[in-house]
Amino acid sequence: MPEQLEVYGHTLVAPKQHYTDLYDIPEDVLCELVHVSKKITIAYKEKINSTGMNLMHASGVDGQQSVFHFHIHLLPRLKDDKLNTWQNLPKIETNKDELLEKLRLS
Repeated sequence: MPEQLEVYGHTLVAPKQHYTDLYDIPEDVLCELVHVSKKITIAYKEKINSTGMNLMHASGVDGQQSVFHFHIHLLPRLKDDKLNTWQNLPKIETNKDELLEKLRLS
């Protein structure tokens, strides 16, 4: 668990071996962390009656990463907890077709 709980049941899932971020972590290790996250999510549903879960992660300085060891925050959600963990992002104008062309895999 983190030193400061943001919500009831706030949990960190992290590998023992050091990986800096999502760009650095091997896929097999990432898959195992997601597997562990799901097990914890199910356990919280059964043990603390959570009815939802937010998984949060930040990679890179521009992604607002503050601890440079890969980790996932699990934030159990409870009915009527009044939390709003979804960002209110500013509206942007972009050409979706141009973006999709740039992201197209060869």
